[in-house]
Amino acid sequence: MAYTVTLKAGLQDVVLPNGGRYQGEDVVVLSDEHYGVIPASTRAAVFSAEAVVPVPAPAA
Repeated sequence: MAYTVTLKAGLQDVVLPNGGRYQGEDVVVLSDEHYGVIPASTRAAVFSAEAVVPVPAPAA
């Protein structure tokens, strides 16, 4: 599963576990592995709560 997340407005130069550097209001798709290593407290501080959307993995 992957997660589509939106960074909170006003943030600058946020580095996520996928190695990318992002700005506030950027929309990012993170793998389950990358999303899972982010502590819950950090998720709450960085991601818009209403914007975390699980994306089902494609059928094999």
